[in-house]
Amino acid sequence: MIVLKPSNIEGIGCFTLVPIRRFEKVDALWDGDDFRLLSPAELDQYANDSVFRGVIDRYCVPTCEGWYIPLTFSRMSVGWYLNHSTKPNLAEDAQRNFVALRDIAADEELTIDYDVLVADARLLRW
Repeated sequence: MIVLKPSNIEGIGCFTLVPIRRFEKVDALWDGDDFRLLSPAELDQYANDSVFRGVIDRYCVPTCEGWYIPLTFSRMSVGWYLNHSTKPNLAEDAQRNFVALRDIAADEELTIDYDVLVADARLLRW
């Protein structure tokens, strides 16, 4: 079970209520297909909207094809709140599942390495 709580890393983070064993898959981060691809053409429609662009920069994943964004920003799955760490405790496996890199204690924040995630997504810059 995953909950959102204030983070010592940044803003809000994802915390586990139960211990997670090394290599265990963590399924509770996403609610189905809680994302869509925003194409570069769609993004260009918001070129002058600094608020929307700020939200995209903060929460979304850039790729060569566009940006992966939540289906709705008013009801995002907890996985969108995973914070970055250079020593993360979660990573994606070959099937794009999140798995524990080590044993994770109850009440510990779950983290990922954004640099690995974004490099894998073939980063695009505005």
